[in-house]
Amino acid sequence: MQDCAKALKRSLLSAAKVADEIIVVDGGSRDDTIATAKSFGARVIENPWQGFAAQRQFAVDAAKYDWVLMLDADEVLRPEGAVAVSELLRGEPNAAAYFLDRCSYFHGRRIRHGDWGKDRVLRLFDRRSGSYDLSDVVHESWKCTGSIGNLGVLALEHYSYQDYQQLLQKMQRYAQLNAEKVAARGRRVNAHEPMFHGVAAFFRAYVFRLGFLDGVDGAAIAWTTALGSFMKYAIAYEMQREQP
Repeated sequence: MQDCAKALKRSLLSAAKVADEIIVVDGGSRDDTIATAKSFGARVIENPWQGFAAQRQFAVDAAKYDWVLMLDADEVLRPEGAVAVSELLRGEPNAAAYFLDRCSYFHGRRIRHGDWGKDRVLRLFDRRSGSYDLSDVVHESWKCTGSIGNLGVLALEHYSYQDYQQLLQKMQRYAQLNAEKVAARGRRVNAHEPMFHGVAAFFRAYVFRLGFLDGVDGAAIAWTTALGSFMKYAIAYEMQREQP
C-alpha cells in the first residue's frame, strides 16, 4: 500500500467481516496508512516496493492461513460477498481459486457500462495451488494450477479514481509499464499500431460496450482508455526506434 489511508478504512472494515487475519503490506507510504491499518488490528509488514506482482506474492507468503482473499486498498468487500466467502470456506471448496465479480464507482456513482461495466478478478484462492508471475509488471493476476470457480455474487466494489486528473495520471503510469512489457517480449511494433489500438479501444468502450450511457464519466473513461492504449504502443514503438 502507498498513501492510501483514506480509502483503506473502508477496505479493512469490509475485510474484517470474513478474515481471521488481516495483513497489510506497506511499500513506503508517507501518510497515515500504517497507523490506520494497525488501528483495525491488521498485521502491517513494511516491504520496499518491488512491483505489483512481487508485493502481492510477498503478502501471500506472509499469510498464516492457506486460503487468501486479496484486496487492494481501494476495494470493498460487499455484504453479499462476505456472506458468500464465509459460506464457501466453512464447507469444502470445490475449486482451488475463485473469480469475484466487481463493480466500479466514479464520482460517487456506479459505472454500469463500457470497460468498467462487467468486471471480475481472481482474488480468492488456496495459496498452495499457484503463485503470482513476478514478470507481470502490470495487470498482475494469480496463476492457478488447479481448478477455478466463480463466487457467483457481485462481491467487490472498486473506488480506484477520485477525479479526472487521477484518471489521467494512472493512465500515464500504466501506459509506460505496458509499453515496457511489450518491449520486454521483443515484439516489434509497426508505425500504424498506436492509432489502430487507440481507435479500437475507444469504439469498444464507448460504442460496443455502451459507455455513452454513463454520460460524461463514460466518455472520460473511454477516451482515457483509448489514449492509454495509443500511448502504450507509441512508447513501445519509440523504445524500439531508440535501440541501436
